[in-house]
Amino acid sequence: MKVRFISISQIFLLALLLIGSQYNGYSQESDSIRIKPGLFVGLSFGPSQTSISNEGTLSVANLVSSSQNSFGGSFEIGYFFTTSIGISSGLGFTSYKSQLTLGTYQNIFNTVDSENEAYERRVSGTDINEIQNVGFLSLPVCLDIRLPLSKKMSFFLQPGINLAIPITKKYTSSGTFTYKGYYPAYNVLLENLPAYGFPSNVNSITNGTLEIKSININTLVSAGFDFSIQKNIQIGVGVSYSKSLSNISDYTSPDKFQLSSDVYLINSMMGGSSKATFQSLGLNIRLRYFLKSPL
Repeated sequence: MKVRFISISQIFLLALLLIGSQYNGYSQESDSIRIKPGLFVGLSFGPSQTSISNEGTLSVANLVSSSQNSFGGSFEIGYFFTTSIGISSGLGFTSYKSQLTLGTYQNIFNTVDSENEAYERRVSGTDINEIQNVGFLSLPVCLDIRLPLSKKMSFFLQPGINLAIPITKKYTSSGTFTYKGYYPAYNVLLENLPAYGFPSNVNSITNGTLEIKSININTLVSAGFDFSIQKNIQIGVGVSYSKSLSNISDYTSPDKFQLSSDVYLINSMMGGSSKATFQSLGLNIRLRYFLKSPL
């Protein structure tokens, strides 16, 4: 099921209209209730539901993908030029996870054995599961928009662009596979022969490394409410959403993809996809310290 999100441009326009409509009312009140410009540093963290989408996976039908729980955090530094507009950047870590499930798998391809005899290798599998996990070092650049609602509370909107560098990129796959060999020159089908590389109902588990591009770009946006708890300290609670803007996979030749060509080896399904992207939706908690008092 796909969830449709409002675009960042629509949210940005709505925030500007709200700020404009509220500006006159706040300008008539004392300056003590207005959030002032200034430099700040902060920390943000929170749990999220994340997924890695493997689009157009070849040789694999009826693939089911489900999101997984994850966690991320970041350090930020920023500056408000006015009471409502500022910018921020920082450094963080975000993990994206997804589980792929495949009930059955069948594939046939031509190859040669150890004696260079040509044959047709037939592979079938059941109960195949794969967990993909990619952790990124995040370098965001964000626009900070805030709308004072009272002396102690503000609405915030923070859209931005993020440079994501993969730090962890791993997968774990499991399944039950059967391997057969048909030799057309002899009209012979070999099966249930483990010593010759044709075992049946083999339970396989593979821990491998995903091939992810070294630099990726994703868009992000968070929105919620800030609360002033001391003269220079604010705590914020909101929701955050991020999505990659392009293919993160660095695999080549997906048309030659084999889920399992040999015993006890399961390749990642990302290797057979035409495009892989990630997205997350989660809770964001942030703590900010203003070097210049916001009150």
